[in-house]
Amino acid sequence: MALLLLVLCKLRMTCCCITGVFGAYLVAVYDDDAEAFQTIAKVGTGFSEEQLKELADLLRPSVIPAPKPYYQYSDGLVPDVWFDAVAVWEVKAADLSISPVHKAAQGLVDSSKGISIRFPRLIRVRDDKKPEEATTAAQVVDMYRAQASVNKGQAAGDDY
Repeated sequence: MALLLLVLCKLRMTCCCITGVFGAYLVAVYDDDAEAFQTIAKVGTGFSEEQLKELADLLRPSVIPAPKPYYQYSDGLVPDVWFDAVAVWEVKAADLSISPVHKAAQGLVDSSKGISIRFPRLIRVRDDKKPEEATTAAQVVDMYRAQASVNKGQAAGDDY
């Protein structure tokens, strides 16, 4: 499945193999009811050093000094750089799962947890899309409920 997600911030690089470049990005959906951007995943694997530099250059103009009050994210995710939520990325994922960390659609499927995507990877930057055209929290709920693992009553609530 593919989702159109908004980039909220860059997280500290944990791998020292590519120095001086951030490697993980926190992406989000918009929840119309909560009027908030809610995190759904960290995207940070499979980038080449050249791609990381290109993404940094592309996002540099949207850097903001602090998160907006309507950004919902886990306190355990401490970013180095925040962005205005204007960049839309097409991200492919294996499936969706209930998450104690990410805030997407929090309270809509589970009373206290959100939904995250498993094995996210950037397909492409969608500069042809506006933030309003990105995947919403309500759409994430629909996708989650449509999964075969949820419909068969399997343990889809486990976040691995």
